[in-house]
Amino acid sequence: MTPCFEDIVRRYDEISHGPIAHTALKRYLRHRHPMIGVDQVLKHNFDDGWLHAVRAVSSSHPAFEGHFEDAAIYPGTSLAQDIIQLGIVLFLGTTRPLEGEGPQQEMTAVASMKLEMGHPVPPGSLIDIAVWRTDGKGAHAIGFDFEARVRGFDMYGKPNRYGLTFRPAMTGHAELIRVKRKVYDGIGF
Repeated sequence: MTPCFEDIVRRYDEISHGPIAHTALKRYLRHRHPMIGVDQVLKHNFDDGWLHAVRAVSSSHPAFEGHFEDAAIYPGTSLAQDIIQLGIVLFLGTTRPLEGEGPQQEMTAVASMKLEMGHPVPPGSLIDIAVWRTDGKGAHAIGFDFEARVRGFDMYGKPNRYGLTFRPAMTGHAELIRVKRKVYDGIGF
């Protein structure tokens, strides 16, 4: 059975392999501060191919310096990058770590990403993000679905006083591939 946001966030506690703290996430990611966009994986199960993470959107995030002064919102591009990083954690956790050095060093690259943005995310929000594997080619590629929702936002599927309902902050599908760094020679790496 394919998991979904509700299963992962609300019902999979008994089959979780536990949290992955922020510092431990650096085993999976080459990103470092200020580019690391993952606060903590709350629970995961790499055997079943899913994880649940949280992202605290602080008003001190550099994106808020210009996005927007009169009504700040967390940029969708930043949320997409956060999700890609979680996809990398899922990819490497369900396959194997990156290997090699120099031009033979392996990297992860985004092969495709299709996403839909729902409501804006204001500073001060806590975002629950669920990511689950949908397909792949062994250790060479992964396809995954994702959904991000603001915790405590009660307008998902239930109308507000104006009769409006809201979709999750972001949903979609992405594919990541494992490549050798030498593939990018000539582009400036």
